[in-house]
Parts: sequence; C-alpha cells; structure tokens
Amino acid sequence: MSLEDYHAMFLAAPDGYLVVDVDGVIREANPKMASLFGWSRDELIGRPVEVLVPDALGERHRSHRSDFMQHLRDRPMGVGLDLRGRRRDGTTFPVEISLSPWRPEGENERVRVICAVRDVTDHRRLRDFSAGALRATEDERRRIARELHDDTAQRLATLILRLRTLGREPDAGARAVLVDEIRQEIIETADEVKRISRGLRPPELEEVGLALAVRAHVRTLRERLGFEVDAELDDVDPFLDLTGKLALYRIVQEALSNVRRHAGPCRTTLRLRAADGHVVAEVADDGRGFDPASRMELDRGLGLIGMRERASMIGGRMRIESAPGEGTSVRASVPFHSPEDGDV
Repeated sequence: MSLEDYHAMFLAAPDGYLVVDVDGVIREANPKMASLFGWSRDELIGRPVEVLVPDALGERHRSHRSDFMQHLRDRPMGVGLDLRGRRRDGTTFPVEISLSPWRPEGENERVRVICAVRDVTDHRRLRDFSAGALRATEDERRRIARELHDDTAQRLATLILRLRTLGREPDAGARAVLVDEIRQEIIETADEVKRISRGLRPPELEEVGLALAVRAHVRTLRERLGFEVDAELDDVDPFLDLTGKLALYRIVQEALSNVRRHAGPCRTTLRLRAADGHVVAEVADDGRGFDPASRMELDRGLGLIGMRERASMIGGRMRIESAPGEGTSVRASVPFHSPEDGDV
C-alpha cells in the first residue's frame, strides 16, 4: 500500500486518532477525533494533549504520559481503566484509549505516539443497564418471595389450621360460620395472588389495552399507598404492538415510582395520547426536581437509564426535563406501530 492509501485510512478511520510528540503536543488528528471532542483538526494541532483530558486529571495524565515515554510499549485499548475525555465545551464522556509508539522512517525526529480513542458511552450505558437489570431482577424476586412468605404463605397456613378446626367442630351452626370465614379468606388470598401476578405482567395490557392497564395501576397506587395521580389517558392501542404497549407501561410505572420515592409532596399528572405519528406518555410533577445530567452519571439501576433503553428498543425517544426545586417531566415518544405490523 502506498503512503496515500495509509493516509486515506487514517482519515476514514471510525475511531479517533491522534499523533502526539514526546512533549505531549498534538501533531496530527483525524476527522473522527475532531468530531468526538468538538474541535477542528487545525485547532487541535499544536495544542497539548491535556486539552482533551478533564481538568481534575490533567496533572495525573502528564505524569502517566511521562512514564509512558520512558517505558515505551504498546498499550491495548481498554486495559480495564475507567477513562474519560473532555470535549471543547467542557463536558466529559467515557473513552477507551490505546497507545502505540512510532518513529517515522527516514527522519531524525524523536519518537511519536499514535493514540486511538473510542467513545464507549453506548457500551457503558448498555453494561450498566445490564448490570442494573440483573440487580432489579433479583430485587423483584426477593420482593415476590417476601410477599409470598409474609402474606400468602401465612394465609394458607391459617387456612390449614381453620380447616382442622372445622373438621373437629361438632356444632352444625359453628361449622357453617367457619365455612363462611374460610371461604372469605380463600377469596382474599386469591385476590392477593392475582395482585402479585399482575405486577409481573399486567393482564389488562392484552385484555383491555394500555390506557386501562395504566389506569388500573394508578388506582392501585391510590388505594394501597395513598398516591394520587391526575391521569388523562387516550386509547392508543391502534398505534402500538404488544411490545410497545409493555415498554410504555413499564416506563410509566418507573416514572411514577420515581415521583413517589423522590419528588416529595407534589401534584403529579400523567398523560397518554397519540399525536403527529407518535404515541406520547408523559409523567410530570411539581416536586423537588433534580439535575438530570448528574443523576444519569450516578444511575446504575433500571431508573433513568432503563426508561431510555426501553424507549430506544421500540424506536422511541426519552426526554427528561428537571431542575432542583422546579419539578420533573419525563416524556416518552414512540412512533406508530400497528399491531398488524408484527405483534409478539
């Protein structure tokens, strides 16, 4: 291959590439590197490489760079480090970096270092979501096991004892009273089992649709927890397949759970509607609010990341607007997808 071919590959590479001299000065950058960090190629060349490193890590990076120059070696991408790059606007993002020393042939110049940089935001988000999904699954299993043990199992044990009492009761009138009590306890136990199973996968989604399934969930929150929600729910089933309905149901469920746990005393509104080729679900409150950017950095469960991933999986988008003291709005928008297009 000619030098021109190698240069064309450098320019077209899907990862960012830099050439840095021993003093840490950028000597070359490909277009991907410029776009990743928000600089132009000409602006990057001649600047110290630390311009791409978060301020808090600048001194540490200079120390690592000095050590690398004294012990030149290839360093594979990743190496298990949690590295971050800094864009021109000051925002940071997770990266993987590989370093390779290079001495230009036929030149007397000192050694240079080729740096390959990859944005791993999506990879980290998926990793965190997967880890959070596993934790959430175990938490859900633990919750169900606790409910079954503390409530359902205790009810069944009580029923067994009452049946033994019934078998030993000689008085016909007393037996009739016991039968009625046992019948009522069986009904209550069956209702509790239904409630637990409905939490796993609400049957209303398939039986009566998304709007009524959400309304049933809102009613349960009010009756069991005293959590009031003003709901405006349109029939959107003609525009969604079952996968879309389930994803939106879980997004609404998680958003309402976040309001209940974190927003403090507030008014909560829930809207579900179809408009402009999209089904839109929005949960808004006037509670204490938060900083979405910092919360996303810390979120490792099925909270904000999980809602965004669910929306993304069905071709939708999430918008989270909030600020401390100014309430929160969570809006999920998914394109129309008729059930006939491929239900599950």
